[in-house]
Amino acid sequence: MDNTHGNWGPWTGVRFPSQEARDRFVLAVASNVNEGWGIEPALDDGLGARVRWRPRRFLDLNDIAHAHGGRIVVTVVKRWMM
Repeated sequence: MDNTHGNWGPWTGVRFPSQEARDRFVLAVASNVNEGWGIEPALDDGLGARVRWRPRRFLDLNDIAHAHGGRIVVTVVKRWMM
């Protein structure tokens, strides 16, 4: 995906209950890539994909994933400062 038109978050995984659900999600997101998100199907896993988003676009992307039966798996890291 092109990173020249704004800041992107890191790639993260999204899981689906079936390959058909994953494929519908990939098509829905890919057709609206200019909305602030990107997608790559996981070639070695028919139930997964990798997604990323621009700031303030996560909830929209998450809604699309949820509508297709999927869930975005986000790793939260908290950094402690001393």
